[in-house]
Amino acid sequence: MTEHYIDAMGFMCPVPNMMVQEKLEQAQQGDVIILETDHSCAAVNIINDMKKKKIRATSQEIDNGIWRVVIRL
Repeated sequence: MTEHYIDAMGFMCPVPNMMVQEKLEQAQQGDVIILETDHSCAAVNIINDMKKKKIRATSQEIDNGIWRVVIRL
């Protein structure tokens, strides 16, 4: 299992989602992708996209205006 970290601070949609898609191509079953963003819309869009792909993902506001999205493959 490998953890892939994405710092998407300061990036607006669709850039964070594109960053996740790039990591998904590199990741293997059992890996975890962790993305941190200051754009709530990005967290919502990523969660919705992962649901469509049947990939487990959660998001949590870890600080005021900062979200962490965890994707488990």
